[in-house]
Amino acid sequence: MSGDRKARITITVDPEVVEYAEHLVETGKATSVAAVFNDAIAAKRLADQRALALLRERAREADPARVARMMAHVNRQLADHGLPKASGE
Repeated sequence: MSGDRKARITITVDPEVVEYAEHLVETGKATSVAAVFNDAIAAKRLADQRALALLRERAREADPARVARMMAHVNRQLADHGLPKASGE
């Protein structure tokens, strides 16, 4: 993805986060502050994708009857509080 055209964005971050990002650049652990944020978001994205893949794998292995009982229980609790039923996903 690093070869793709970059998009410019403006963000507001906590001062200590900027200080740390600048420290990484000053110590040669990152090429730029933008690279620090890009790498951090890329790592977060990868972690989220892995977590979702694991969740989907576990869902495929789930006992449908048990899931149905649990969903019925959740939907009863939601109805007791005047909330709409939960979706299946």
